[in-house]
Formats: sequence, structure tokens, C-alpha cells
Amino acid sequence: MEPVTIIEVLRRRIVLIISICLVTTVAGYALSFLLPTKYSAVAVLLVRPQQPIKAGTEKENKEFLNFPIGGAAAVETASKTYIELIKSPALIGEVVQQLKLDQAIDKESSKLDALLPAGIKAADLKKLIQDLLSVFKYGSVIDEDPLTKTIKSVSSDLTLEAVLDTYTFQIKFTNKYPAQAAEVANATAKMLVKFVNELRLSEGRYQSDNLRAELDQAREKVDSARSRLENYKKAHSVFLYESEYAAKLKVLGDLKVELAKADAALGGSQNTLASSSVAARRARLAQSITEREAELVPLPRIERETKELEQQLKDALAAYEIVEKQFTQVGVNQSYAMPEVRIVSEAAVPKIPSSPRRGMLTASCFFGGIVVALGLALLLEYLNRKIRSVREIEEFVGIKVLATVPRIPWRRWRQAGLV
Repeated sequence: MEPVTIIEVLRRRIVLIISICLVTTVAGYALSFLLPTKYSAVAVLLVRPQQPIKAGTEKENKEFLNFPIGGAAAVETASKTYIELIKSPALIGEVVQQLKLDQAIDKESSKLDALLPAGIKAADLKKLIQDLLSVFKYGSVIDEDPLTKTIKSVSSDLTLEAVLDTYTFQIKFTNKYPAQAAEVANATAKMLVKFVNELRLSEGRYQSDNLRAELDQAREKVDSARSRLENYKKAHSVFLYESEYAAKLKVLGDLKVELAKADAALGGSQNTLASSSVAARRARLAQSITEREAELVPLPRIERETKELEQQLKDALAAYEIVEKQFTQVGVNQSYAMPEVRIVSEAAVPKIPSSPRRGMLTASCFFGGIVVALGLALLLEYLNRKIRSVREIEEFVGIKVLATVPRIPWRRWRQAGLV
């Protein structure tokens, strides 16, 4: 269909189009008053990445306001983890029990009883509807306690969203009572902070207890290795084997020098008395050298065993220092004041309802009415087979129209006295 033809069709159906647009717009606006009014309360939480403080003073990563730069993946993972924790029935159940939301359902039922006819109770009517829905879904009647139903209701009205490229995420709860919406949002945020802190402290205590046991075992190993080394040195009269070994070698060398001098003096001496004195001295030197050499024979083995014991002591000390550093690190992490999750902004009682959004609903109905009206106008034009113009006659007959009889209004017929 040509653009000119479409415009002509719309011109002929302008009354229909305007009527449908007005009807849909007014209907949409009226429908917005039939929808329940709900309020949304938002609590903002701050997520700190899981990067514990190091015991050293060196900073390996760049930071801004004590938050690491470039840790978007870690933050996103932490936020999603906390969101899943909030969605868990256990945490939502604690919120429901704390605020006694399951009892609020009974209060609402008592208010509805005043609006229903006598003999009909809201609780019985709701029970009948729920039983019918249960039979339709599951094939049998399944009763749910008020706590379970309230948990499902709160979970469906709870919206959790991590703010992109930030360390924050939002907890939004929607309810028809503004005060209750703020209470649930704040209670959920506080419950999450409490749960995370208790989890962090319990993990810290668990690690601390395990490391304390390992630290005691490492200390016992150090004491045992030190005791074995000291007992070995006492048993072999060794304190500083390197200096003692060097001193004994020096004494042995001096004795051999004296023995060489005695041999030289004994060979060059002509005096019998002097020769006997030198020979006696030489015999004492030879005996002393023999004793010193006998003392040096076990020294390499003692040195090797002493080094092995010292190495065992060094290994035990190294293991002890590692465990002690881990134990200190756990203590630093436990004493860190800032929790991994903290409330930045508590939810305030909303004054303006979040739904229904009458402006958006009315605009949607208006544009929907335009689409329906245009489609209906084109459909009616397609179904209408009447001839309305000279051009349509020429197209239908295939012959040019030579002349046309003008349409004379009825008013002019009466002015001419013909009627």
C-alpha cells in the first residue's frame, strides 16, 4: 500500500483511532487504581574483598581508600556469594521469626473478616483457594505452615542486586506496608552482617585452635632437637667442634715439630747423657702425638653427627617460625575491626509508592491503543470492498472516467425549492 493511500485510510478512520486511544488510555489509568499499592525500601551494603592484612609492611597491590584496585572479579564473586546467602531459607526464616511476619498474615485475615458476609471467614476462603491450587499443581492437597508460606512470600518480594564496578550491593524489599518494607530490608541486612561476622570469627577460632596445636607440636620438636644436640655435645665433651678441632690440629702440629727437633738433636749429639735426655723427651713426644692422633680419629664422625643434629634443630626452628607467623597472621585478621560486610545506608520508610507506576502504565496503554487502532483501521480498510473514489473506479473498470456528477448537499436542494 502506498504512503498516500495509508494516510488517506488513516484520515478516514481518524475517529476510530482517536476513540480507541482514548479508551485504552483511560482504561489503563483506571486499572492502575485497581492494582495494589506497594512500597520499596532499599538498604545498601559494602562488600570488602577477602584480602587479609599481611603481617609485613610491604604492599603488594595498589590500593585506594584501603580497597584494592583491580579486584572486580573478587568483589563480584563475593557479592554473588552474599546474595545467595541472603536468598537461603534459613536466613530469611530468621528474619521472619525476628519480625514475626508469619503472625501478620493472621492479622490481615482478621481485617478481611469484617468485609465479608456473615458466616464466611477469610481464613476459610483462603484455605479453599489454596487447596484448589494445590490440587491443580500437585494432584493432592498439601498443607503449608504459615512460616513456610511467609518465607516464600518474603523471598519473592526480596530483590538483590550487585552494583556494577563497585564494592556495594542493594537489598530491596517491596511490600504494601512502607514501615514493614523498611523493617524487612534492614533486618535482612543486619542478619547478613551478623552471619558473616560469626562465620568469619568461627573460622578464625577454628584456624587459631588448629595452629595453636601445631605451634605446640613444633615447639616440642624444637625443644627435643635442642636437647638431643646438647646431650650429644656433653657426652662427647664437644662445645665448638670447629675451634676445638683446629686447636687440636695446632697442638698436634706443634708436637710433630718438637719431635722433629728432638730427632735432629738426637742425631747430632755426641754426649751420652744428653742423648738419653733427648731420647726420653722424644719418646714422650711420640707418645703424646700418638694420643693426640687417637683423639682426632673419632672427630670427623662426631662432627658429622653434630652437624646432623644442628640441621635437625634448624629445620625444627624453621617449621616453628612458619607456624608462629601463620598464628600471628590469624590473630591480626581476627583483630581487624572492619568486617567484610557492613551496612552503608539503612533502608528508610518510603513515602512514595514504587508501584503501580501509573504514568508508565498509562503511557503503555496509550501506545498500545495506537498500535491496535492502526491495525484495526488497516484491517477494516482491507475488508471493506466499497468504491470511494474515481481512481478506484478506473482501476476496477479499466476505463478512464470522462465526467462526474458532483454531489449536491441536501441544504442546497431545499434552498432551490426542489424538495
